[in-house]
Amino acid sequence: MNLLCVVCLLGAMGLATSARAAVLYAATSAGGPGELYVLDQASGAALQDVGPLNDASSVNYPISGLAFNPFTGVLYGSTGNSVPATGATLVTINPSNALVSVVGPFNVGNAGKPCTMADLAFDPVTGILYGVGTVGGPQLYSINRSTGQATVVGTTGMTSTTGGGLAISSARVFYGTPTAASYGTYSSTTGAFTPIANPVKPLGGGYAALAFDERNVLYGLNSGAGTPPPTELVTIDPPTGMVTALGESVTSLDAIAFQLPPKLIITRSANQIRLQWPGLPAYNVEYKTNLLNGAWLPITTTPASSGGTNSLTLSATNKAAFFRLHKV
Repeated sequence: MNLLCVVCLLGAMGLATSARAAVLYAATSAGGPGELYVLDQASGAALQDVGPLNDASSVNYPISGLAFNPFTGVLYGSTGNSVPATGATLVTINPSNALVSVVGPFNVGNAGKPCTMADLAFDPVTGILYGVGTVGGPQLYSINRSTGQATVVGTTGMTSTTGGGLAISSARVFYGTPTAASYGTYSSTTGAFTPIANPVKPLGGGYAALAFDERNVLYGLNSGAGTPPPTELVTIDPPTGMVTALGESVTSLDAIAFQLPPKLIITRSANQIRLQWPGLPAYNVEYKTNLLNGAWLPITTTPASSGGTNSLTLSATNKAAFFRLHKV
C-alpha cells in the first residue's frame, strides 16, 4: 500500500500535496512505429520500455502528442498522420501496457492532408484538452475528449509547424514552440502567439513536445536532424526561454507527458467539509482523529462521481481529524 497524499486538518482549507513524484512518459512517432517509454526526468534515459502502442487488433499507432487528464488520470494521445487505419485521431492509452483505444478523428485540415495535433495539453483548472495543429500552421485547437473533434481557437498567422510543443502551467499560461525559432505563449481566447525567445536547441531541429511536472518545472523534447531523429530532454525557464540540457534520450521520440499523482482537495463551507479527488480505481479516503496514534480508518460513505471526479461532503465537528488519499 502506498500513501499518496499528506493529511489535512479538519476545518482547515487546503490542497493536499503529493508524497510521490510524477512519472515521465514518452512516445515515439517521427516517421517510426509507436512505442511507449518511461524516462528518467533527470537525464532523459529510458527507465522502462512499456511496449508497442498497439490497439486490440495489433494496429500500431505512432503518437505525436501526449497528455494526462488532471482530473481522471486518463492518458490521451494524438496519432501521427502516417497511421493508415485512422489518420489524424485522438486516442487513449493505457500507461501500464501501452494499449491504444481510438476515440475519434480531429476532423480538421483537408481531405488530402488531415491535420493531427503536434502536441496535447490539458488546462489544469477547466480540464479542457488543447492541441497544436500540424497542417495550415501551428494553430491552437480545443478538442472534444469524447469524440476527438477539434475546434480552432484562433489563428497565429504562422503557415507551417516545426515542432509544435504545448504545455499549460498551473497558472493557466499556455506555452508553445510552434516553430524551430519560436518559444512563447498562446492566448487561450484568441489563439494568438506571443514570442518570448528563439530557444537554444542542443541537437538543432525543433521542440516536438513540452510538459510541466508536479513542481511546475517546464520540460521540453528537442528533436534533431537525422534518420531516425535523435532527441534531447531539456528544461526551459518559462518567462525567459532559457534552456538547460539534461541528456540525450530515445531516438524518434515525439511526445512527453507527466503522470501526476492524484491529489485530495479539502475545503470547508459553514459546517461542512468537502473532499474531492480523481475517480481513479483502487483509491480511497481514510481518516484518523489523532495523527500520532491509532490506525487510519476508511470512510465508508459512497462518494458522488461526476466528470471523472469523486466528491464527498461530511459534517464538520469540533474535533480534529486528518484525511489522506490512499492506494490499496
